[in-house]
Amino acid sequence: MSFPRYVRSRSDKQLRYKSAAHLTSDCVPEGDTADHAPIVPCGLVAWSLFNDTYTVRVNGVVTQVNKKDIAWKSDKNNKFGKNIYPSNFQKGRLIGGATLNESIPVRGYFHHPAYALLLVLRDLRAGI
Repeated sequence: MSFPRYVRSRSDKQLRYKSAAHLTSDCVPEGDTADHAPIVPCGLVAWSLFNDTYTVRVNGVVTQVNKKDIAWKSDKNNKFGKNIYPSNFQKGRLIGGATLNESIPVRGYFHHPAYALLLVLRDLRAGI
């Protein structure tokens, strides 16, 4: 898969507006479930970031990584709606390692606001 295709596999409107949950056509192959219910957040970027798991060890001791507040406040508050909650995540064609609590808004997950910056990287790369 190419980087541009990977970065495009997302729905910005879906992340901003509750009424846009059904807008998953740009999220292939992680847009909807087998019975055509929309996945929120959809797309390969969301799927891969939420499924990254790792352990950090320092001198053999597991160290906790602080993942809180890594997104810019402006991105978190302006690019992601307050009332957008995960639904059908990990119920699509691909199943990874993570799940999302459907009672916590998407903007409450550290990975998602930070992944929006991939869009900037795509634009920079296209201009080179």
